[in-house]
Amino acid sequence: MSERPLMQLIQEQFQSDRLDLPVFNPVALELQKMKGSETATMKQIAAVAMKDQAIASRVLRVANSSFYCGLRQVDTISGAVVRLGTERVINMAMVASQSMAHSSPVRIIGDYMPKLWGRTFAAAVGGRWVAQQCGYQSRSEEVFLAGLLHDIGELFLLKALEQLALNKDDPLSLTETLLREVLDALHADMGFRLMLQWDLPEQYARVARDHHESSFDEADLLLVVTRLLDAAGKKLGIGQTEDPDIVLAATPEAQVLGLKDIKLAQLEVMLEDAVAQAPSLM
Repeated sequence: MSERPLMQLIQEQFQSDRLDLPVFNPVALELQKMKGSETATMKQIAAVAMKDQAIASRVLRVANSSFYCGLRQVDTISGAVVRLGTERVINMAMVASQSMAHSSPVRIIGDYMPKLWGRTFAAAVGGRWVAQQCGYQSRSEEVFLAGLLHDIGELFLLKALEQLALNKDDPLSLTETLLREVLDALHADMGFRLMLQWDLPEQYARVARDHHESSFDEADLLLVVTRLLDAAGKKLGIGQTEDPDIVLAATPEAQVLGLKDIKLAQLEVMLEDAVAQAPSLM
């Protein structure tokens, strides 16, 4: 392995803006940028989604999953847009692209990827549910996307480590301890910088940066909900070591949102359902 520090090598990969690190799919990003457009039509959104057949097929799979399905199957992207609305379908494209990115030929990384995906998907679905329960229906899709992307820094770092491990000339000897140290040290800042670099709204970048901070902005709905879902995921052991001693009702995030024990118990049940559903979307 190179004598240069590992952190320096990772920083160089980030600064090189390498397109072969598949963290964001170009079609999913194009759709996200259409979200704020007042002129984009359903037909145009469907046409963009169809640029990538893998994305399109997975959008339909998500649209017909138990979390979204209606009385009959959706067979076209246009049908999904009509049933679910443009914002939700655009977010589904991001779900589809992210689910495809969570794989690796490197064993240690490959073993970790499903855990990260399960945690990510649960945060997104659970965040939307919490927003709806707390009277923020109009912002539920924003909260969903914040949950989906809040650990994007981890995905980037895993892809960077993968390339270093697969370097034929100077392969990185990767251990679980080293993997954990890199993720813990860098993922929040890296996620923040990555989203700004890809021109995603700063509100999502702030969630990536601040979701583990000891203090937080109580007025930032996306951050508060995502932090609550992080705590819930840790309590249930979703993609991480379980900590059943966590009392969600006692967390400052639950108190800010006004969530009581009954609703939080319902949230836990819903998250377990989301985790069971996540592998089918990969």
